[in-house]
Amino acid sequence: MTRYGSTLPCWLYRKMPGLWVLAFLPGLACAQEEETSADPTVKALFSGMLTVNPEVDPTPDYRGFEVLVAVDRGGEPDTLGFAVTDSAGAFSMDIVAPQRGIYALIISRRGQILKVDEMAIAEADTASLRAQFPVGQRRLRVRSQENAAWMAYQNARAQHSQSILDLVRSGEYTNEGAGRHVELSSSLLWNMQGTFPGTMGAEMSAAESVLMIAGWSDSLVVARAEDIPSDNVRYAEIVRAVRQSTARLEGQEEAIAYLEETVGSLEQEELRAEVHAEFVAAHMDSLNFDEARNVAQLMQTTYSGTLWATWAANALYELEYLMPGMPAPSFAVRTTTGDSVRLADLRGKPVVLEFYQPRDAVYQREFGGRNSLLTETDGIHVVSVSLEPDSLLNDALFDEREPRGIFVYAASGYQAEIARSYNVNYLPVRFLIGSDGKLVAKYEGGAMAVLRERALSLASDL
Repeated sequence: MTRYGSTLPCWLYRKMPGLWVLAFLPGLACAQEEETSADPTVKALFSGMLTVNPEVDPTPDYRGFEVLVAVDRGGEPDTLGFAVTDSAGAFSMDIVAPQRGIYALIISRRGQILKVDEMAIAEADTASLRAQFPVGQRRLRVRSQENAAWMAYQNARAQHSQSILDLVRSGEYTNEGAGRHVELSSSLLWNMQGTFPGTMGAEMSAAESVLMIAGWSDSLVVARAEDIPSDNVRYAEIVRAVRQSTARLEGQEEAIAYLEETVGSLEQEELRAEVHAEFVAAHMDSLNFDEARNVAQLMQTTYSGTLWATWAANALYELEYLMPGMPAPSFAVRTTTGDSVRLADLRGKPVVLEFYQPRDAVYQREFGGRNSLLTETDGIHVVSVSLEPDSLLNDALFDEREPRGIFVYAASGYQAEIARSYNVNYLPVRFLIGSDGKLVAKYEGGAMAVLRERALSLASDL
């Protein structure tokens, strides 16, 4: 199975193996360890022309631009391609990459980094770039079929996020209205397979199309997933979405039967392990805790010494302390406004406790749904805990959004006491806690629509 790297720094990969977050962040690409250790297998050609706006520098000598394409290997940049412009601003390089993927593109001159961006690299691809500096905040437009597909994928996601944001700002946010936007965006993403066949952008768009409608149209999730091959980079996430949709449509027995059929068809060991993990989640969802415990213990033995053994240990912790009906782990945190908040202080109303990373695309897309919980009723507390240690990045989330509810910045990230007590290894993740302080449910990934209905129902029952 072919997987590919993204421009996210390594420390920002979600801790549950196999899950990808591809929201753009400036930095170096981080391809998965088991594949970057292999010999380079992808070669491409990259050329272009870099000039300077004559109003900034009228000298028609554009030599000295340094163009670097790189990957992050354990915190150290590894050069995949490098070139320096001549006096006309022209450059050309051969790129040798460990696998097809999205890698960092860094342009500097005279010791100063001018732009950090990203580009898609695939076997035998021929890419070009023309840019006039300074470029400001504009993205660099690398031209090739692969890069056009990747840009289209990025633009479709950005447009969807903006449409949801506009809906929230209008004061007319409803589930029905948001659902229409989701359906339109999902269809746009799905159709990119016809426009850019065989590209990474089309592959990611197909997966995003399925994951986006999870919780909105279960039948469409199941139908579209049948046409996505197992070598899709987000196949494990798709399996998770189909399992959950099948459970809602036909019950847990059919969901488990789907997993059994799926795992039997897979040859790649890592992917089989990810699907095995879904068996644990399925049994947990059906409250069959003994069977979930048995499968997790078997995973510890089968995948001893791997990340999946660690995952199984986390699942066993969850079975012991984080099941519905159990008392929610207590916490005491300092909010962004300087107040101290304890879980005990919030008794009497349902509590949505969410953990997030501010630049995560799923979280940004669902931010409007989160805020609507607080605008539709005053009978719910929402406590949002960012595991991003950089306060500037946290604050940037609110450049165009209103910070409703309670926000907490956990500087120690996943090691924060509240994150450890709730066994957080996946973002975003949300816990619904009843007015009596007991756990009601856990929601991973893009599940705001389902959570929202359950939370509002609990609030209306008080």
